[in-house]
Amino acid sequence: MSRFLLALSVLCLSVQAGWVFTEGGLPGAFLNYGAAPRSLALGKAFTGLADDAQAGYFNPAGLFQLNSHQVLVAHSQLFGARMEFASYSLPTKELGTFGVSALNYGSEGIDARDINNNQSADPYVYAENAYVVSYAFNPWNFLAFGANLKLITKNMAAYSDVGMGADFGALLTLPRPFSFGVVGQNLVQPTLQLKNLPETYPRIVRAGGAVRLLNGRAIVTVDAVMPIVFERDSFGNPTADFAARVIPHGGVEFHIVPGILVQRVGFDPNEISLGLGVHNSWGKMGIGVDYAFLLHYQSSYRVTPTHKLGMFVDFAGYRVWIDAAPRVFSPTPDNLQNVLWMDVRINTRAPVKRWQLLIRNSFGEIVRTFQGWESPPLRLSWDGLDDVGRLVADGRYRYEILVVDERNRTLDFSGTLTEIRTKGPEGRIEIRPGE
Repeated sequence: MSRFLLALSVLCLSVQAGWVFTEGGLPGAFLNYGAAPRSLALGKAFTGLADDAQAGYFNPAGLFQLNSHQVLVAHSQLFGARMEFASYSLPTKELGTFGVSALNYGSEGIDARDINNNQSADPYVYAENAYVVSYAFNPWNFLAFGANLKLITKNMAAYSDVGMGADFGALLTLPRPFSFGVVGQNLVQPTLQLKNLPETYPRIVRAGGAVRLLNGRAIVTVDAVMPIVFERDSFGNPTADFAARVIPHGGVEFHIVPGILVQRVGFDPNEISLGLGVHNSWGKMGIGVDYAFLLHYQSSYRVTPTHKLGMFVDFAGYRVWIDAAPRVFSPTPDNLQNVLWMDVRINTRAPVKRWQLLIRNSFGEIVRTFQGWESPPLRLSWDGLDDVGRLVADGRYRYEILVVDERNRTLDFSGTLTEIRTKGPEGRIEIRPGE
């Protein structure tokens, strides 16, 4: 598997090295660059993955994969500018998933001069802002559709304008472990005019795929982006001729410590990206910090590397987890009252069809299995014995719980269960002669 990932990474790099096209320089390019460190570290390939709150930026259909409320904020250092991103996603039981995002791209302190080249005391400020409302609905558990409605504002010195736009996307999560996405960006094209010449955002087609390997511990994702750019006459009107070019992106994500430490690498026609994430989840919420470092290889590394930093918090929504007591457990098989109590906390979008609870030792081996149909009991007990009735060894134990509802949507969680101690503290007896 490691050889496969290495070969795929080399292939992505060799293919992309032959391309010099980028989305940069086109109107509205800040909406097609990358929103947060995770996607940026994956080479901006996120259309077929789209499984966090920035899905509204890349592929709104992907929002249906979120089971919890999520708030994501990010800061990106650019070349002489900066970009700020914030988003919030809200899953509902019957109405689909909603999301809102705000994006600010700009630069301050721009040298201001008049027509006689006299410097002004007040520097110019340049800013482009996007306010996006996203919606995703999945008529089937493996297929979702999504749409964005965008309000765009642009300011430069004394000039400003406002435009409206819309995107449409779809995401397919079959055959597992693959997923595929396609998006038409700017199907309703925003047009802004600061002075004389109107600027129309081009339509862009994004298509991508992702595959989850090693039980989800590794993800490989690729995108192909095609801006459809029409030639324009001297008055800014589009002609019948247009140029279409395909721009590749790719990346790999690997969980070094599952659910806690994540490493990423990606490539696009301009940059090599590296990333690191530190995450932690509790039953009721999760939190994470992500970082990305982008190296501009297309300039032979003469362009300064850039840094991206982001943070997310997810909470409430549809979840399942277990609260167990006591934290330190000394099982005694002859005493049926001495058991570990496991309270199941569960909130699903539809009635539960089946469930499974696995207890693993410190080596990851399954020692006890609980499972059943329909909803799990609100309280389970464990007597410290394995599936064949033997007392388990001392050590720390973890659990994995999986719930599948009637629409085949899955909720799962893993966490620390208890520590088993059956031996007393180690000590030393000193025996002295004559005593």
